Amino acid sequence: MKYYQKLAILLALLWGFIALQRIVIAIIMPAIAEEMKFTYTDVGFVLAITGLTWAFGTIIFAAIGDKIGRRPVIVVTAILAAVFSWVTGFVHTLGGMLTIRGILGFFEGGPWAPSVSTLVEESPPEKRGLTVGYLSASFMLIGVAIGPIVATWILGAYGSWRPVFYILSIPAAVLAVIILFFMHEAPSIAESLRMRKSGEKKVIYHQGQKMRLIDVLKFKNVTVSTVNSIPVMAVLWVYTGFSALFLFKVHQFNMGQVGIALAASGVGGCLGVLSMGGLSDHIGRKTAMIICGLLCAASGAAVALLPLGTPLGVFLAPFFFWGFFGIGTFPLYLGTLPTECVPPECAGTAASIPTGVGEFLGASAMPALAGYLADKLGLVAPVWMTVIAGLLIALISLFYVETAPTKVAKMKIKPSGDDYLLPPFRGKQPTSAR
Repeated sequence: MKYYQKLAILLALLWGFIALQRIVIAIIMPAIAEEMKFTYTDVGFVLAITGLTWAFGTIIFAAIGDKIGRRPVIVVTAILAAVFSWVTGFVHTLGGMLTIRGILGFFEGGPWAPSVSTLVEESPPEKRGLTVGYLSASFMLIGVAIGPIVATWILGAYGSWRPVFYILSIPAAVLAVIILFFMHEAPSIAESLRMRKSGEKKVIYHQGQKMRLIDVLKFKNVTVSTVNSIPVMAVLWVYTGFSALFLFKVHQFNMGQVGIALAASGVGGCLGVLSMGGLSDHIGRKTAMIICGLLCAASGAAVALLPLGTPLGVFLAPFFFWGFFGIGTFPLYLGTLPTECVPPECAGTAASIPTGVGEFLGASAMPALAGYLADKLGLVAPVWMTVIAGLLIALISLFYVETAPTKVAKMKIKPSGDDYLLPPFRGKQPTSAR
């Protein structure tokens, strides 16, 4: 097994347990809300605060990682996130919950962009979509498929939601220590660090033109992914944040049944990111994004329209396909589409901007709005929000410029350098997808 494959497995496992630390609160929220007397609006704020601080953490730590090294950023932020996930179990007030989950979000935002940019650089061009897909696959497999079953089992075994956080916060810290000793810096970052130590000034060039990190905003796919991040993140965090409450309160399923339904979406998401990431290497990133958006919306509509009294087994199919197509977008819009059209030295920044904006507006504002609408209109309102978000994903994805190397090579009319730039910057900085 090659180095990049081993690294992908380690980072994927880390990302999966980081996902579990974040998602588990939504999984067991019925128990937390009952004990702490939360309204649906309170629930929305608890979910939103993590997304809000995650946005700042993603952008800040991505810039730090591109400057001082990605490995220390991944390791340190992962350990600190695990610590605050563990501390969540000691919280007794809404204010305390908002504070701890806010700090947790800041540090959990750290590992994503350095991990993605490293894997994009280390992987062969024809394997980028699949390799980056491992991260999102693990996010769903551990965080949403295995996580709900384990979390609800711990909840039942101990009769309290607090031990869930004590137990499930350990694996991420252990994996971070392993990564510390296994991972080495990607070539572009290693060269930057070498030059800095020797007193040389690192100048980034792309197709013969000098480039600053801020110049990633000139690239069209970075901008489109930044806009797309809002509905994509809304799909993930509104659905995962309120589907447990929707099944528990509206359809009267018990927590064990809720865990099974959420696990179905996690299995779907895991298979979706692997399938769509790998498939996009052949059919194109843009086409894959459009397909995912439309079918994600269809799956959400199916969940919203199922009548009361519907057996649990009937819910499993739409939950599975919601995960498959909703989360199938992640390795594309956050990984390959924004990073394949910029220099490798800027890949971390290119991945962090859509992540940061998506967390700020999609993962924080949208759950807060969903909580408010749930109080006013009922728990089906958040489900319909995800349907609208899926349609927006498909619409926005029409504006991407294709970057998949295999797909571009087969195109009769290949994108020119200027096609990858926003109109105001065309003719000034020639570029092409890597």
